Amino acid sequence: MLDLNEIEILQVALAHEERARAFYDRMAKRHDDSTAGDLFSFLAREEVGHIRRLTARHKIPEFEAKWQEKYLPYLIDLDRLAREEDVGTQHTTGPEAVRRGLGIARTAESHAIAFYAQAGKVVEDKSTKGLLAELEEEERNHLAKIEGYLGDLPPAPR
Repeated sequence: MLDLNEIEILQVALAHEERARAFYDRMAKRHDDSTAGDLFSFLAREEVGHIRRLTARHKIPEFEAKWQEKYLPYLIDLDRLAREEDVGTQHTTGPEAVRRGLGIARTAESHAIAFYAQAGKVVEDKSTKGLLAELEEEERNHLAKIEGYLGDLPPAPR
């Protein structure tokens, strides 16, 4: 169970969405003129929409870097995952780079789904509960798009 109040849950959600947006923006630029670049651009725009909706709730400020420090146990470090997967170093282009980037995106979306599901059980405000359920569903749709794209990639080299 989350040991956070409603405002803190929204702050964690904003920190996660901002991290995902930044990662997707970087990946969109890296895969600029491709279908993968289009998918990463779409995901980045979706995260911007999530950020807007979350900030509108209780007039939470858009993003504060200190939240990352405070809420680290609830966040996923996409930059660390990218380094571990050599995304942005040796595998900067081609299907393997796309596969690795989308693998990180899959992890991010799965993490967001789990967080929103758990947070929805904690908050009492019906409006916030509804917002978290909507975001969870949208993250599920993102995950399905990612999975579909991964399924269409050529098999990984052995």
